[in-house]
Amino acid sequence: MLIVISKEQLAVILEEEIKCWESVSGGPNLNAFSFDPKTTDPQLLKQLGYYDDREAWIAGARIKALREYLTELNNTPQFTGK
Repeated sequence: MLIVISKEQLAVILEEEIKCWESVSGGPNLNAFSFDPKTTDPQLLKQLGYYDDREAWIAGARIKALREYLTELNNTPQFTGK
């Protein structure tokens, strides 16, 4: 299935998603990052605060990913059909 929306509509969706993640718990941990739990040292995660507030960590990692998507979207030229 192919769903077509405008670049602007997709940007709005991403911005709304970012706002939702910003309101999680006590706020996002903006230093968070995505990692593979099988290969990442638990002691390192403890030092970085992952275990102190997982919700904030997840929110921060999602915000970072969504901002990257939004930046990529904004840097991609829009097809005009000409």
